[in-house]
Amino acid sequence: MAAPSRYDSALKRNLAELQKALLIRATLLGIEKHRYTAKVFTRIIRDALHNDHMSHAIKVFEQSAKAASFWYLYRTDPGPVDKYARKVGYDIGKLQIVADKLKAIRNGSHFHIDKTGVLDPGVVWSGAALTGKELGDAIDFVWGALSAIQIAKGGDVPSLLDYTPDVALTALKRVESGDP
Repeated sequence: MAAPSRYDSALKRNLAELQKALLIRATLLGIEKHRYTAKVFTRIIRDALHNDHMSHAIKVFEQSAKAASFWYLYRTDPGPVDKYARKVGYDIGKLQIVADKLKAIRNGSHFHIDKTGVLDPGVVWSGAALTGKELGDAIDFVWGALSAIQIAKGGDVPSLLDYTPDVALTALKRVESGDP
């Protein structure tokens, strides 16, 4: 059996990163429904999950020619992604905007302690002006496009389980109440 191609391996890895981002997003939305808890443990979980969510998104939308990210897949064969974009009515130009904003966050505060950003990390985030909806729409679109490619190739798509913000909220309440 031949070794998988770089494209196929990148497709599988990007889907795995997106799966994690989507499951984490469901958890974060569940935590948001709980509103601002005073429990330190829950705040730490929320912050850690937010950072992890951003990390997965940053990996997928990395624009470097050295990265096997979504952009590598798109540069290698834009046809299936363009076809999916037409089918769902998504403007692929929005992905470039999200990628640029994620790069600013990555370079300014997320993976680096930037000399300017250290003075006011909030400025990095407000300067990037990336909204949750914008990031969510981009992640949802790329998940759909890459899933369609994987299925067309006869492969499996990672499961999102039946995991929703409400399931996450129920689990959070159980943890906070001490009921395992």
